[in-house]
Amino acid sequence: MQIKGFPAPYSKGSCLWLCCALPALLVLLSWPMAYAAEHTAADNRANRIVSGILSFTRWPPPVQVPQLCILASARHLTLSSADAPPATPFSVVRADSAGRLSALHCDAVYFGTETPAQQHAALAAMPDKAVLSMAENNPDCATGATFCMIFGEERTRFSVNLDSLARSGVKVSPDVLMLSRKENQ
Repeated sequence: MQIKGFPAPYSKGSCLWLCCALPALLVLLSWPMAYAAEHTAADNRANRIVSGILSFTRWPPPVQVPQLCILASARHLTLSSADAPPATPFSVVRADSAGRLSALHCDAVYFGTETPAQQHAALAAMPDKAVLSMAENNPDCATGATFCMIFGEERTRFSVNLDSLARSGVKVSPDVLMLSRKENQ
């Protein structure tokens, strides 16, 4: 049986078609797996950095278990409350928009694709609250979030906006700040 547009089975043309199509198909099928593995590695690195920063941050009383609000636009953070270290637990809440952060009583915020200007506006809407902020989309780290994630192929780094940290109302261990300097040199 011959299908229109395809060579007859076991002809020279069918072998050539099969030899060309099969490797191309295998390459196409492997791309999503490679992307998923790379994405998972970046997620794991982001999870470790964020939970580490949270564990070395102190909020003014009465905060006992800080609440991390992760915006829906975040691509690299997959933390849950179960991922918090036992010594310094935190709770995790997902936020569908930056406008809802005040209502969620966030002690820490993780921004995804929001611009630095949007990050700044969201934080300004919580003026009387000590809030630690982290962002994926803030390469210069000059305005907006306090900690800015920098995703590379092999590693994930972070930088610190010291002005934002001073205004945040939280205290972060100097060791974290030094680690940021070492990572960016």
